Amino acid sequence: MRKSYGLHYTVLILMLILISGLNLRIGSVWIPWDMFLRILSGDEVSASLHAIVWQYRFPKLIVAFAAGSGLGLAGLLMQTMFRNPIVGPYVLGLSSGSGLAVALVIMLGLSVLPGLQSVYGISMAAVAGSVAVLSFNLFLFRFLRRTEVLLIAGLMIGAFSGAILSILSVYVPAEKLQRYFFWTMGNLSVAQPVFLWILGLGIPLFFLLTAGRIKYLNLLLLGDDYVRSAGVDLNRLHLFIILISGIITGLITAVTGPLAFVGLIIPHITRMVFKTQLLQYLIPGVFLIGGIFMVATDLAAQLPGHTGILPVNSITALIGAPLVVHLLIRNLKQ
Repeated sequence: MRKSYGLHYTVLILMLILISGLNLRIGSVWIPWDMFLRILSGDEVSASLHAIVWQYRFPKLIVAFAAGSGLGLAGLLMQTMFRNPIVGPYVLGLSSGSGLAVALVIMLGLSVLPGLQSVYGISMAAVAGSVAVLSFNLFLFRFLRRTEVLLIAGLMIGAFSGAILSILSVYVPAEKLQRYFFWTMGNLSVAQPVFLWILGLGIPLFFLLTAGRIKYLNLLLLGDDYVRSAGVDLNRLHLFIILISGIITGLITAVTGPLAFVGLIIPHITRMVFKTQLLQYLIPGVFLIGGIFMVATDLAAQLPGHTGILPVNSITALIGAPLVVHLLIRNLKQ
């Protein structure tokens, strides 16, 4: 690793520690630094503050970090495969599939199955929707062997889901629409501990799996012919990217709801910081920067000193939309 990149990682780790500390102590309830440090050391100076830090804010911090880093990795892989900087992990239509499945559960009140209206049931519906769309994409890819078809399929799935949601919204009660709307705004709070374990252990595992294929992923930046000349099965490499990106996106969407723009902008921020296209530097970079971004987003959403909480997607959209416009203008000028 280059010395300059080592400095980059050191600075990012220090930023992560600082922002994580602020995230744990600032919110509707402020915790003084001296008391916060005593809580971290295990001293139960206040049972209520101890519960706020360890039972509410710390799990939310882990989910925020895992969601940011995971979507950053999925976005980086998708942009590498398509060699298109305006591609994100939701381009496959996974978010649309999850949203449609959750809408069917919430709006139609599919409570004939025990627990389907619970947090577990909604998360299972989101996973099922993602898996269904991912299976459809894999089916298309298996027979057509063209990655650009996946872009068109993702757009069509999004349009189809939007049409179904529009029809449902006419017939369902307002409270069910509101519940679905809240789900689409994104939520980093962990309702069940199992979700914390899934993301906390699953996302690092996907990073390790991806790290083992960095050499071949770098060849994709040069073109498909370079991959073939190196003796690598291009279709299997594309399949690996689709599976990893799809599973990551599906899991995160199931736990947090759809998080707009995160997977699209994190790879670009990482490239701007490291000023390189080499994935051996960008992959650990998106792990740290994606995590920092979502932890900082969660901190901003807390409205420090106020009992209200901003929707996570409102903040990610405020940052992501201008950046996407900037990328479009820059690409047109090239």
